[in-house]
Amino acid sequence: MEPDVAAPLQKVFLETFGCQMNFLDSELVRGRLAERRYVFTARRDEADVVAFNTCAVRDHAEDRVRNRLHELRRAKERRPDLVVAVLGCMAQREGEALLERFPHVDILCGTREFGRIDELVERVRGGSGPIVALGEHEPLPDGRRDLSQRPQKHSAFVTIQRGCDRACTFCVVPRTRGPEVERSMDDLEAEVRALVADGVVDVTLLGQIVNAYGRKSGGDASLARLLRRLDRVDGLLRLRFVTSFPTLLTPDLMQALQDCEKVVSYLHLPVQSGSNSCLKRMARGYTVESYLRLSDRLREVAPKIELATDLIVGFCGESDAEFAATLDLVQRAEFVQAFIFKYSTRPGTAAAERMVDDVPQAVKEARNQELLRAQEEIQRRRNRARIGSIEQVLVDGPSKRDKAVLAGRTSANRMVHFRGAATLQGQVVPVRIGDATALSLSGTQVADG
Repeated sequence: MEPDVAAPLQKVFLETFGCQMNFLDSELVRGRLAERRYVFTARRDEADVVAFNTCAVRDHAEDRVRNRLHELRRAKERRPDLVVAVLGCMAQREGEALLERFPHVDILCGTREFGRIDELVERVRGGSGPIVALGEHEPLPDGRRDLSQRPQKHSAFVTIQRGCDRACTFCVVPRTRGPEVERSMDDLEAEVRALVADGVVDVTLLGQIVNAYGRKSGGDASLARLLRRLDRVDGLLRLRFVTSFPTLLTPDLMQALQDCEKVVSYLHLPVQSGSNSCLKRMARGYTVESYLRLSDRLREVAPKIELATDLIVGFCGESDAEFAATLDLVQRAEFVQAFIFKYSTRPGTAAAERMVDDVPQAVKEARNQELLRAQEEIQRRRNRARIGSIEQVLVDGPSKRDKAVLAGRTSANRMVHFRGAATLQGQVVPVRIGDATALSLSGTQVADG
């Protein structure tokens, strides 16, 4: 698309909530608007366009967006030409009901409409609006990415699959993201090679159920085959993927995790609960025993792999015994990381329609804290076991707390801090670990690993 050279430069404030896919979608949005000569600002008060790329997985994320929209009411009254846009999952889930509550919103752009965001903004600036765009005009706009818009020079997200065909009772993603769609392996390899040619050394493959990749494409497509192809890309140092579903962790994929040199030693494999009865209510399709057998088999085939997981506390009907089973699973599995969430009802899900959110908030909070403490102790013990080792750290850049300290990650996704030159960003550096907490390691750069 040729830029509109006659249009004045307009400033955009874009705030992103939620998962890695949302951040990649925001990168795609930035690319579309940059084509129209929009520039971006970190100050909302000086923007001509304010856009929120939203998450609908939990109440908390949506509440934050609602608070932002309340704050914008007076700004819109003072500046009627201010364009206010709500993008992504919350827009998709609420639809026009969101406009009834926030009539100063000009654009609702759904999860399949990011490829049209520049057009939608231009239409509002031309006098149209409000605009509701929740269809499926361009389900995979990823191929037209603007390489200059990614947040970090050395790392990038690449979407291989979007949407979800499962029906987990707690999850709103099938409603907000739609059915599964995939990109071809040729297209994906071409994008990764272009990114690497532009300085990327660390690629994360994204999908709602990333290891479902291939079942829609047919032919020889699969995540295992894709990993093997990308493992041969010269210049790529690390390759990772999120998020996987337990029952789709195939023997071929396990073997690829072992064989591919560039694939990291970290697998995010959400279990959600340690109780079989709770897993059944969640419609997850596996048992605790089958999950543990799977994780044991993975560790046999690929001993380098460390497991991370997601856990939900306080799901509908969760009893003390069911929570105790989850606590027991955490102790047995010894995850390298666990992302723990308090259940919140999501409108439109089977749980919201057929179950009762009957666990008191105070109980959810107490269980959440107990599980966090247990996981923290596991991480502290396992991290302290790394003291004295030399870890290969991919440097992300200066630490947020101390610009004189660099922050990076090991292949197992452990955060490491050490003092070094800012020019090391994007490089893999050997660091001898001297101390550890539950959240991170710290050490000293050494000459070689």
